[in-house]
Amino acid sequence: MVYGTLVIAYLFLGGAAGGTFLVMAAWSLTLHRALPHRSAPARREFRILRGRAYAVATAALAAAMLCLLWDLDYPERALTIFTAARPTVLTFGACVLAALLGVGLLLTLVNLFHLRFFSGRVKRVLDCLCALLAIAVMGYTGVFLYSNVGIAFWHTFFLVGLFFCSALSSGLSAVLLVDYFAQSETKLLHAVRPLQKAHLACLAVELVFMVAFTGATWANPYAASSLSALLSEAVLPTALVGAAGLGIVVPFALESYALLRKEQRAIPVSDFVCLIGAFCLRWTVIVCGVH
Repeated sequence: MVYGTLVIAYLFLGGAAGGTFLVMAAWSLTLHRALPHRSAPARREFRILRGRAYAVATAALAAAMLCLLWDLDYPERALTIFTAARPTVLTFGACVLAALLGVGLLLTLVNLFHLRFFSGRVKRVLDCLCALLAIAVMGYTGVFLYSNVGIAFWHTFFLVGLFFCSALSSGLSAVLLVDYFAQSETKLLHAVRPLQKAHLACLAVELVFMVAFTGATWANPYAASSLSALLSEAVLPTALVGAAGLGIVVPFALESYALLRKEQRAIPVSDFVCLIGAFCLRWTVIVCGVH
């Protein structure tokens, strides 16, 4: 299989979509007990945010699936994954992607149009299902590469952890961005500080996995050619400045500064650069693996 631009786009969009679904579903589930005791405007504000976040995640996941479909030599045969399914990593990935897309679309419609039939317990069940499927999708984006045993650079489980944390970080950034740009209609900017703290923790764990992944590949003699590509002038700047700098260091510093401020959160530059860094990470891993 040739891993090109479309696969890189799929890995980024799929991971970011899964992370956004997980963050929004978890936030919704943790607030569902408190929201009934709040005012009707407060519940409306959170529903607006939730609907927009789910809409963004659904659109990103649909785009990711289109990228993967477009990358196939015979896109018309994609349905055979479901009609003649076999117990493979690819089959599992296709099923959880399709299921999450369906649940995400339903949650988007429920929240944007306030469909009362899906209120209360039914909506919480959908949120739980969404969170579980999102975890599966976030893990699959790393397993998708890990399962290629012929590419030593990818065949370490630290890659799965790295991609999972990167997807979660992207999801946190996406929700924070949606929250910021929805501020004209909602007053939830003051409620995102727990998400910012979670983002800091996620970035710290991602850094640990990045170091562990680099160490594991460095110790693997079969990955020597990939490491040579990583250290080349064409790739190393993107790995250091993009994946490590924009993906972890800069967001961590800016998010820490934002948490130290007592006033309302400033323009979330950290979230923009974090998403750029997540894309650079996937580009670096793919390029070094198939150089």
